[in-house]
Amino acid sequence: MLRLCWLLSLMFVLAVSLSGKANGATLAVSVGWNKPPYVIEENDTGFEIELIRAIFNKMGYRLNFIYVPFARSHYLLEKGKIDVAMTLSPRMKISAEQLSESYINYHNAVITLKGRGFSFTSIDDLASISFVGFQNASIVLGERYAKVTTRSPFYFELPDQTHQVEMLLKGRVDAVVMDVNIFNYISRSVMQQAHIDNVDIHPLFATSHYHLGFKDIALKAQFNRALIDFKTTLAYQALINKYDFYQTALPDQK
Repeated sequence: MLRLCWLLSLMFVLAVSLSGKANGATLAVSVGWNKPPYVIEENDTGFEIELIRAIFNKMGYRLNFIYVPFARSHYLLEKGKIDVAMTLSPRMKISAEQLSESYINYHNAVITLKGRGFSFTSIDDLASISFVGFQNASIVLGERYAKVTTRSPFYFELPDQTHQVEMLLKGRVDAVVMDVNIFNYISRSVMQQAHIDNVDIHPLFATSHYHLGFKDIALKAQFNRALIDFKTTLAYQALINKYDFYQTALPDQK
């Protein structure tokens, strides 16, 4: 009788679990504004969006993406107003316990027009030029970069990275600091012409590893396991091929 009761209890727990997955609970997920090819706000696509959606769908969840300024995501998570926050760096003011394993890498570099004769050997060399970074670059790229931005004759950060590309190509700044794949995508898709061969890429930064932030720590552990599994699938490789990322010889972060 005890064994029968135990089996019935186990079956009940499994039924509730499966029912929860079948019902497809919806998670509120904050994501920074348009950042193609990683995030394409117009139709909830892009490499990062599709990667996250595929993993959570396999876990039995639907996602409601909430687009906010990049700097606001961790604040919403801190206040418990969302379930998951995308593209968080350990340098942001957020508990390490809430951060998932790294799920996406960005390859930030200094990009200048060919023929301008710029040659950089360190981040400190940026102090004498005018340049524009992405929003929160002075936090994400570290203290040394932050100090250099204060010595530059002209520096600010933009949430819409299309404007970064426009300013560089029109000669309004000496350089931009941004992810190489974002630059390549914007120049091809927005400017209607590939400009990757018209610029010099200066790899002064280590690869930036980004994480999801979770309100529910148990859900974070579940995601970490699902992430490892998904990266071994053909679906993951197909996603990489779909966005045809520009390959660069950038140092990895230790």
